[in-house]
Amino acid sequence: MPRKKEWTKSMEGGQLLAQGDVIQLMDKGVPVKCLVLSCLAVEDGGCLAGLEILEGERKGERFSAKLRACEREPEEKE
Repeated sequence: MPRKKEWTKSMEGGQLLAQGDVIQLMDKGVPVKCLVLSCLAVEDGGCLAGLEILEGERKGERFSAKLRACEREPEEKE
């Protein structure tokens, strides 16, 4: 009898972003809101994203960044 696949409730790196999402990044120690223009998943669980800054001195600036999911400890069940 084949084993059942164990599903997880979380998604990895590239699966978390889509075009049109608004995310926060750290820019010189200050959180900045950015619009995701494009997102491509890469092998290591991260993604290559095209972003546009939505606020601050650099508002409207577009750039590319490699984003990766942070390593989190599993939440304890109560």
